[in-house]
Amino acid sequence: MILLTHFSLLCLAVLLLLTTALIEVARSTHPDARRTWLLWHLVASILFIVSVFMDEAYYQPGSRPFFYLEYPTILIAALLYGELCYAVAGLGGTAAHRHYRWAVSAACLAWGAGFGYALVAGLDYTAPVYGQLLFLPIILFCWPIVIFVRELRRHRVNLSGLVRARVAWSTIGDTDKAMVGFLFTTVLRLISCFTPILSRMPDMPREFVLAFFFANNLLIVAGMVVTFLAFIERRANLAARITSMLSALLLTVFVAVVLMFFSNEPRLRGQDVATLRHGSIEIKPGADGYEARSVAGVPETVPLVRQAPGPDLAVNIALPFSFPFYGRTYDRLDILPNGQLVPTDSTDASAMGLWDASRCRHTAPLIAVFCMPGERFDIYVGQLDGVQRVVWMRAPATRGGQPVVAFQADLYPDGGLKFDYGAFPLRASLRRANAIGIHDGSHWPTGRLAMADMPVASSTGALWFDLAFGRRLATHERLAPLALMLTIFTALLVLLLRPYLTRLLVLPLDRIRAGLREVDEGNLDHRLDVGIQDEVTDIAEGFNAMIRSLDDARQRADEQTDLLEAEIQYRTIEAARKLDPDLLSKDQVFEQKLMDVIDANLGDFNFQVGELADAMAVSTRQLHRRVVNLTAQTPAALIRALRLEHGHKLLVARAANVSEAAYKSGFRDVSYFTKLFQKKYGKTPSELLS
Repeated sequence: MILLTHFSLLCLAVLLLLTTALIEVARSTHPDARRTWLLWHLVASILFIVSVFMDEAYYQPGSRPFFYLEYPTILIAALLYGELCYAVAGLGGTAAHRHYRWAVSAACLAWGAGFGYALVAGLDYTAPVYGQLLFLPIILFCWPIVIFVRELRRHRVNLSGLVRARVAWSTIGDTDKAMVGFLFTTVLRLISCFTPILSRMPDMPREFVLAFFFANNLLIVAGMVVTFLAFIERRANLAARITSMLSALLLTVFVAVVLMFFSNEPRLRGQDVATLRHGSIEIKPGADGYEARSVAGVPETVPLVRQAPGPDLAVNIALPFSFPFYGRTYDRLDILPNGQLVPTDSTDASAMGLWDASRCRHTAPLIAVFCMPGERFDIYVGQLDGVQRVVWMRAPATRGGQPVVAFQADLYPDGGLKFDYGAFPLRASLRRANAIGIHDGSHWPTGRLAMADMPVASSTGALWFDLAFGRRLATHERLAPLALMLTIFTALLVLLLRPYLTRLLVLPLDRIRAGLREVDEGNLDHRLDVGIQDEVTDIAEGFNAMIRSLDDARQRADEQTDLLEAEIQYRTIEAARKLDPDLLSKDQVFEQKLMDVIDANLGDFNFQVGELADAMAVSTRQLHRRVVNLTAQTPAALIRALRLEHGHKLLVARAANVSEAAYKSGFRDVSYFTKLFQKKYGKTPSELLS
């Protein structure tokens, strides 16, 4: 059964943000290893969050089926993050990087051995070994701090000056900016490591811990992707920025709303605690099974004797009567230190093993007064008027103090049970394996009841109360529509809004940027067509008007300099003849090659001065000097004149209409071709044809 709790929904928020970030980075075009490592790190992070989300959403008391996937995925994410940081610092393939890989490989082998031992030994997910396994990912996530600080110092980047705004951000290079950005996200990862410490502080609101954890994760993902796009990819995409800002805003609002809904949790938790502390749960056998109800009353005082645990920490005692339980009678009782009773006929402590016991899961009949995996209470037993009492006590808080009763159970000769709770753990209702009740051992109880469902009767082989199940259902009813809205809005942002903004803003601006590059290369024949009718069209029209104005100004300047260039050409050739009689023949060869190259490319719109210089194997400056010497024209003017002559020949021969003549002569704009044609030949192309 999938239940959306506060934690699973916050995991969903981070999962959607990671998916959006993955799509954004995948849309980039940067070819080097930094993009590849970032993509793989995002994929590993998504797998980790998916395992956490499924583990929290797929609710089953005493079981976390996806828990064991979290550790390998977080280790893989940490390894990939380390490779990403080495690539960002420019240290990939260096000796330091190779030493790092050798050290990490050895550490991963030890980590794998520990994780494999935990799985094979069947250790519960609350076992200390799992907490110890987290040290390696934490170290791997924090090691880039050393890398970046060392490299930034080597590059003479003053970090303290940047923080205090004494050093201008614009004074450092893009690589150093990228390292500073990833250093910031690495520090945030280090801060995230303190979340478990916060959760264990007394009286620390869980809402604050969750808000801290998820806000920090949102900042980590955003900082990492923004750093990559801004300083490595160097992509200024307006659609991406708007989509990212709206996604971050949506997810921030979502996290705030989820935490607001969760603010009722302490009150609901307190109600369960109050119910159990001030009353008893009475379970009696009936005709078709067992029935339970909540009763008031104060337990009678019974002399108690502390029991020493056996080798497997369980205690085995003899009952003063034959205890009927699910159709059988039992003479003895196994008592487990985490709050469970197992009726038995054996004189040995239960051989089921602590693996099952710690998960509150058995294949034998079970009485769960409480189940807190990893907890170990002192066990006391006593008898009064044929009633068997079992008490679990906490050790005294101070030396010389009295132990405190946590919970207790009374067993009656008729098969009845009564549970009482004293120092009930306040946070117990948030634990996974916190169900109380009985079952016959034939199957793991699938039915779960909330405390508010009492009195209740059951004949299914289990009477099982889950202290958190009712609240999870209530939370699910409230938050399921919110989760649906979050998913829909995020999908709309990524799948619809982003392409719309790209078509509306990015593509027209890209065309304008391309036009500016054409002008920068000296191509004044270029004309913009942004493909839409709005304010961007006005920008394009203004651009085209500017190009026409520049072209007119250049033509007037060309006319004024033609005479001067002709004079310079004449004097240069005369001087060259006196120095080298063979020079003229060399110029004739160059001129013939020049004309051949231009004739071969007259129909190419993109063939301009730069392409001509490349074809002639000279620099643009040399080309300009030699063409002016030979033809008394600039290279651009020569190309334009030859194109007009070609167009004139096509029109005179009636081999093309006006548009075809313009395009075949290398003019994109027919009106521009018409204007130049009329200026040179005294009539428009249409008049010539008519």
